[in-house]
Amino acid sequence: MAITYERAKPEHAMELGRIVYEAFAGINTRHGFPPDFPSVEAAQHMMGMVCSRPDIYGVAALEDGRPIGSNFIWTADPVAGVGPITIDPARQHKGIGRKLMQAVIDHATAQGAEMIRLVQDSFNMTSLALYASVGFTVQEPLALMNSATCKADTIGVRPSRPEDLDAMAALAERNFKVSRRNEIAGSSRAPFPPIVRERNGKVVAYLIPGFIGHGAAESDEDALALIASTAKLPWPGNLFFAPLRQGTLHRKALKAGCRMVKVMQLMSIGPYEQPTGTWMPSVMY
Repeated sequence: MAITYERAKPEHAMELGRIVYEAFAGINTRHGFPPDFPSVEAAQHMMGMVCSRPDIYGVAALEDGRPIGSNFIWTADPVAGVGPITIDPARQHKGIGRKLMQAVIDHATAQGAEMIRLVQDSFNMTSLALYASVGFTVQEPLALMNSATCKADTIGVRPSRPEDLDAMAALAERNFKVSRRNEIAGSSRAPFPPIVRERNGKVVAYLIPGFIGHGAAESDEDALALIASTAKLPWPGNLFFAPLRQGTLHRKALKAGCRMVKVMQLMSIGPYEQPTGTWMPSVMY
């Protein structure tokens, strides 16, 4: 049966969401980790969002017109972030993943992107081999963590407002070494609204909750205030990434009651400057 590749569309989202749930749940369960999504419906909701946003380019693999896999690249800012990439478990190991990955790399390159990044499950040897073979290099080990039992001072934490954009974007550029301004500006469309910590009238930290979100802060304590504020959110809103080479946020999060979920790793194509200060990446970068 012929396999074709075309732009992912909203009408593909329900079937692609099922595939996303089953593909990630299957490999996570085999390695003793919880599913990345709490239900098929949650994955379908996320896929409905990524299939309809103009700043996200998606490619669907179709077999006789039926979706069997997809990949996406987020293109709002100078770094293009890849993911999620999934193939129906019954159709894996047929070269589909490589074609989906090359399709989004080619799209980003054609748009002038020099920096392409993704975050990969460190236990998944198949995806690690694929990403390395198309040019990605491992840059940072990351701890995916759960804040459900986190206890920390949350004074000054509040929902973000439109007038916070400049301060949030400045924190991102200072710590991540790249602009994430457009991603932050569009975060009102994220599953969980962004929050900030304000001290003496100044925004000192922000966090877009969940693994598709990210954050930056002036200090680890400011980041922990935001992390603790996500403790009551439903999975995956109470998930966040702590960089392991930076180290101090990870240790303080453990002491505050956060729990490890799994270790992942940030990979990149193109220029890469290591972030500094307190930073919490997304599942894209």
